[in-house]
Parts: sequence; structure tokens; C-alpha cells
Amino acid sequence: MFGIRGKVGVGIDLSFDRVKVCKMAKKKDKYFLLSLGEKKISPEPLRDDEKEAWTGHAIEGIKKLLSEHKIKEREVYASVSSNSVVIRYLKLPFMPASELREVIRFEAEDHIPFEVEQALIDFHITKEFVDKEERMMEVLLVAAKREAVNSYLDIFQKAGLEPVYINVDTFATEDAWSIGEEGGVEKEGVIALVDIGARTTNINIIETNASSFNRDIMVGGNDFTDAIKEEFGLAFSEAEKTKEERGGLLLGEEYTTITTTESGRVSYAIESVATRLLDELDRSFTYYYTQLPSYKKNIDRVILSGGSANLSNLTTFFSNGLGIDVMVARPLQMIDLSKSVGLSADLEKKGCAFATTIGLALRGLLTS
Repeated sequence: MFGIRGKVGVGIDLSFDRVKVCKMAKKKDKYFLLSLGEKKISPEPLRDDEKEAWTGHAIEGIKKLLSEHKIKEREVYASVSSNSVVIRYLKLPFMPASELREVIRFEAEDHIPFEVEQALIDFHITKEFVDKEERMMEVLLVAAKREAVNSYLDIFQKAGLEPVYINVDTFATEDAWSIGEEGGVEKEGVIALVDIGARTTNINIIETNASSFNRDIMVGGNDFTDAIKEEFGLAFSEAEKTKEERGGLLLGEEYTTITTTESGRVSYAIESVATRLLDELDRSFTYYYTQLPSYKKNIDRVILSGGSANLSNLTTFFSNGLGIDVMVARPLQMIDLSKSVGLSADLEKKGCAFATTIGLALRGLLTS
């Protein structure tokens, strides 16, 4: 393994549009990236009602991706999408974790939209506080339909894999942040992790190093691609290539060329979607500020991840609109990018597109 002897973690991020893989190793306190890659499930995005076709494409996509990257490990760390689970933050009187474990399913009945018997439930105490002289705690509750999780497990097993841990993508992204530059420096304060996926954008607000707010926005990278597709009359794959190679926003004086050049037309298309996303981010942050104002704080920074996070000037556009510092995630900042792996020179910049996958691999290293 390239001369590295130590723990190995393999993360698999499977969505409706593509599958991503990350293989990492840990020796003492140092992390090494061994492999990183992705494969589209289908050349054109599948419709929501094409679940059966997606299952077959997903199995083959996983097999091909692992083969291409020569990954032979069978035990993997995977995730389910945050929009397929229910995430709630419960305010409860303080009690020991052992006692909470006994009552959490009863508490869940009032907070999840399906029968508790059909659910897989997990929880985590995120903080303790005093409210009106009473000792309280905030509990992060996560519930998923057992059937939905089993369908994911079935796909991985048919691809020859054994998932030993199933996370939620938003918390896997948080794991990637927690050891990267953004997590290692200035961790104090309130950080909004904004992951722009293909179909949805997830917001995970971190307060005092613990998740405090979560929301999915139905705007994602495919919407940017569709806007370019409509502006130029391109096929989806061609529009995707245009977005990746020339996607960005024109700001300031450059904005005057917006309708007269190709880059201007690309900017016009992207801005139409970026404005929708900005409005949803602003609305979400405003709602966050109204929750439990006795101890909530203003957001100090926004960190973008996902494939569309690298669109030129997107951070500036969001920062101007939100009045908050916005930056792109660098989950590979503290990881050794070994040249022997044959990875591209600009991988560190592209790493934000693999934040969830990197977080899953890291979780494998921390728990194996």
C-alpha cells in the first residue's frame, strides 16, 4: 500500500446521480489519501420514479468505480442522504444517557412523520444548558425508515461490499470539516456548512462544535447545469462540461458583458440559480436566528462544499448577499496527498466536491 502501514478507511457516497469513493490510511497521527474518484450513475439525470433503473445503475457504477481504482477492501463506510432521514433537535430536561436511551423512542413518536416501529433511530446529546434555573440538554435525534436504509444496504451488498457503518451525508461532511483547516483553525463560533449536492443543498449549522440546525434546500448543482442547458440549447452532459470548465459569475465591471459574450451568458444562467439559492440560505439563517434566542449566536462563517462550490465568484456572491464571510471547504488541507497515488495537481481545490466521501473514510479510520 505505497509503503504505508496503518489503518485503512474506505468511504462510499452514493446518491441518485453518482457514486464517489475515497480510500485513506492513517499512520500514527498522519492521514494519507490513497484514492479518490467518482462515476455518474447515468449520463442524463434519472427521474425520481426510475428507482428500479437507478438500483441497477448504482450496483454497476459501484463495481466499476472500485475496479478502476483497484480498491479491494470489502468493508466500507457509507451514508444516506439527509433528505431521506428526519433530523430533529430536542430540548429535554437533563438525564443520563442510559436513561435517555430508554425514553428516546417515546420522544420520537411526537417528532417523526412515520411509525416508530418502522424507524431506525439514533441520538446524540449535543449540549447542556440552563433554562429558567432548570438543567436542560439539547439532543440530536436522527430517524430513518428501516426500508430505505435496507434498500441502500442491499445495493452495497449486491456490489460485493459490506457496509459496517451508515452515516447521514450532512454529518459525514461535518466529519471532513472537523479535521480540515476550517475545523483546525478558528473552531470557536457558529459555522454554517453548506453542501451543494446535485439535487439538494444541505445546511448544517455548527455551534460550539456541535450540530445545532439542519435543513435541506431543493436547489442543487443540477439546477445550475439545467440553466446553462436552457440558455445554450445544449444536452445535459455538454452543459455539465461547460459548467465545470467555464462556470462562474461575472461581478463588477465584468457584469456589463453579461449578454454579449459566452462567459456573460453562462454567468446569467448561473446567477438565476445562485439567486434562488441565496434567498433560501438567507431565509434559513433568519429562521435559525429565531430559534432559542437565549443562547443561539449569529453565524460567523459559511463554508461551501459540493461540486458547484468551486464556481467562480460564487463565494463572493453569497458573501455580499448574506453579509457573512463565505469560503470553499478544503477537506484535504491536513491530509498527505501522496504523489505515488497519481492524483491530479489541482486535487486539493477539487476536494470540496468529495467532502462527504472524505468524511466517511475518516470515520472509518477513527472507528476501525
